[in-house]
Amino acid sequence: MPGPVQARRCLLGALLLIGSAQVAAGAEPDQQAALARLFRAERIEPGWLAPDFLTAVPLAQVQELVGALKRRHGALRSVVERDGRLVVVLDGAEVPARLSLDGEGRIAVLLLEPPVDVSRGLEEQVAAIAGLPGRTSVLVASDGQPVAMHEPDALLAVGSAGKLPILKAVDQAVRAGRLAWDQVVPLDPAWRSLPGGILQDWPDDTPVTIATLAGLMISVSDNTATDALLDLVGRPAVEQLAPRNVPFPSTREMFVLKSSSAAGLRAAWRRSDPSGRRELLRSIADRPLPAAEELQVEPTLEVEWFFTARELCGLLEETADLAPFRIQPGPADPRRWRQVAFKGGSEAGVLNLSTLVEDEEGRRHCVVASWNGEAGLEPERLLGPYRAILHALGRS
Repeated sequence: MPGPVQARRCLLGALLLIGSAQVAAGAEPDQQAALARLFRAERIEPGWLAPDFLTAVPLAQVQELVGALKRRHGALRSVVERDGRLVVVLDGAEVPARLSLDGEGRIAVLLLEPPVDVSRGLEEQVAAIAGLPGRTSVLVASDGQPVAMHEPDALLAVGSAGKLPILKAVDQAVRAGRLAWDQVVPLDPAWRSLPGGILQDWPDDTPVTIATLAGLMISVSDNTATDALLDLVGRPAVEQLAPRNVPFPSTREMFVLKSSSAAGLRAAWRRSDPSGRRELLRSIADRPLPAAEELQVEPTLEVEWFFTARELCGLLEETADLAPFRIQPGPADPRRWRQVAFKGGSEAGVLNLSTLVEDEEGRRHCVVASWNGEAGLEPERLLGPYRAILHALGRS
């Protein structure tokens, strides 16, 4: 019997109802039938679900979840097995799913992943992103050639996707023998930044490798790891790869500039040339790191890393084979691709998704989408068409 069931949301908007039991690899006919019955019924019967499941997830919640998917994406067409898991095929979307049945054939574990819109073509999905409020940029390229785009040369804030040139600079330093992936360095308190990440909580002088720092920077967007690598490789090396971000601020420096009490510093940053900005960074070097609650709630787009979609695709092309990308695939389904490299960025008024995927034939696709606007951007409005674009490329 499975343990307690939990209902939660995935980081990238997945819709889940999941229990603690392991979901069997590969679908069985009974599983397909149980899932199809769930989506065909006007009313879900409690006897179709295991008691432990219903204890944690009320029947009304399950009914509303399934009903909302059908209202938005149409009636059930079929339930098929693909890449070792089930896919619920609705009129206008496909919903990847996994489930497990108990000994009496009742659903004990259920995972419904985000629906993928299949009702619109690739160009229409790009147009949906282009129509979002604020400024957007999209580039879809296959083997380096654009196949769909919207303002791919717009220079937008990209949040943590701006860490890609740091990774490339580190790789260049490793290839030149100045650094080594297995090189051990003590964690310098001067590198300590705010989350995301985990290293900000580690003790000073903890030995870590360059590979560990790079893996944390890419997979969980660890800001302390980012500042460590920026210091170790040197700011000039990164600025050569990001010439429109000179000087290239560390995350710690950006947090100081983004604090609620730093409006004057932000104004000075906005009106200064690169030389003036370097002097400003020197002037705040000894300022304490602000607490998270001291950060400005409204967007502070003047203090950001800025890149075009073309630039991010280029950086992904040059770094996609590196190990840090093997940890977190982002919104791309790793089962459908031989290789996935993903880096995104998100903060007030900023959302970026940057992915490079490679199929079994060695064909590479890059999909970059950036969105800048007011506070409170709704991630799913970008994630929905973005997932659909990746899905369409996987079927091409």
